[in-house]
Amino acid sequence: MKVIDRLSFTTVLSTSMVTLALCTLMLLSVDLFTNLDSYLTGSIGWPTIIHLTLLYTPQAIIFALGPSALFAVTYYLSQLEANNEMICLYGCGISYRRLIIPIIVCALLLSVGQFALYEWVLIPAQQKRTTIEEGLFGLRSTYDSRNLTIADPVGRYVVWAKHYNDKDHELRQVIFILLDEEGNLDSRIDSDKAYWDPSSGHWVFEGVRIQRVPPSYEEVVSIQQQTLGLELFNLEPSYFKNISDDIKTMEIAQALDYLAVIKVLDHERYAKLATDFTKRLFDALNPLLLVIIAVTISYRYKKNILLFSIIGAVSIAVIFYVVQMVTLIMARQGVLHSVWAMVIPMIVLLLVALLERVIIRGIQ
Repeated sequence: MKVIDRLSFTTVLSTSMVTLALCTLMLLSVDLFTNLDSYLTGSIGWPTIIHLTLLYTPQAIIFALGPSALFAVTYYLSQLEANNEMICLYGCGISYRRLIIPIIVCALLLSVGQFALYEWVLIPAQQKRTTIEEGLFGLRSTYDSRNLTIADPVGRYVVWAKHYNDKDHELRQVIFILLDEEGNLDSRIDSDKAYWDPSSGHWVFEGVRIQRVPPSYEEVVSIQQQTLGLELFNLEPSYFKNISDDIKTMEIAQALDYLAVIKVLDHERYAKLATDFTKRLFDALNPLLLVIIAVTISYRYKKNILLFSIIGAVSIAVIFYVVQMVTLIMARQGVLHSVWAMVIPMIVLLLVALLERVIIRGIQ
């Protein structure tokens, strides 16, 4: 049995690595030719081009690892069926469930490797590549945001801004709703803009129009001022930034703390950020998930094993990623919880695999 386990493990792993190398080279070629015009226009030297392409390698490996493992398992099990080796294994008392244990273990190790590669290799490489590209092409990642609505965690105010300029730390066309201790409307502040004052640690409004509501609610009092500083409005500018990309490269503990604050401050942005962060964590399970699906489906190929293995692997991957794309869109819009956006594609794919197995058995 140890020989069979070793054979299954090494065959799947070696086939996965060969397929991964080919797919990675293909993705690196696509990245190179996609940016080739920018490289030539900017008169970028070949050493720099090679460096930028190599920095993309961890991302390419992560993209290709899941489908590579899927193809390796599909090809291996198809060969066993086509060569009638599965009958011999059954005759020796080895069940199908026992046969796939080393395959699942291999997939689990690949998932752990993908998680480690993302956290410790991909993130530094991606940040370094972004820095080099900004220096070469004059690009700058924008953190500006539009149509922001943020509530105070303590419940003292609600602020809306049409635009946030991260470069100058400014809010434009601001509406600030101040509440009293009981949560009732105290006053409304309209401002042309507000800027962050680092020395005082709070925001300062300019072009201010204040409308106060007296306790009797008889008449609204209107006041105009040139500037107004509110010490209670002391949220740091980082909470207004558009960091949809940064959430994928933050340290996990820092990202969790940031999401906890954003969940209270701005629920609309929280849905998008939580979805991106959840996808970052669940993506490490892709090799394991796709392999589980691969060992669930039925294999009855007697001819053209390689062709049918490729078709089967591509079909499974397409179903998975299309369903995932739909659920991610729904999660970013707040229709689905971010965890369900990743779990539903797994359930759908597992049901498809089980249905295919039932249909094959019914036909036979």
